[in-house]
Amino acid sequence: AGGDQTSTQVTIPKDLAGSIIGKGGERIKMIRNRCNAVIKIDDPLPGSNDRIITITGNQEQINHAQ
Repeated sequence: AGGDQTSTQVTIPKDLAGSIIGKGGERIKMIRNRCNAVIKIDDPLPGSNDRIITITGNQEQINHAQ
């Protein structure tokens, strides 16, 4: 699968971040390995309950990661 590299951002409530990251980061590593996309989870912004996840890859990788 080819395609141009692109990024998309997904905003999640910070209380869901733990279930996405998993214990010791295991779940997020599995997602990264499975979809071959770059996934970055930002710390919550001050005063915010949301965290921003940035997914970088081609469109197929991004769709798979989401």
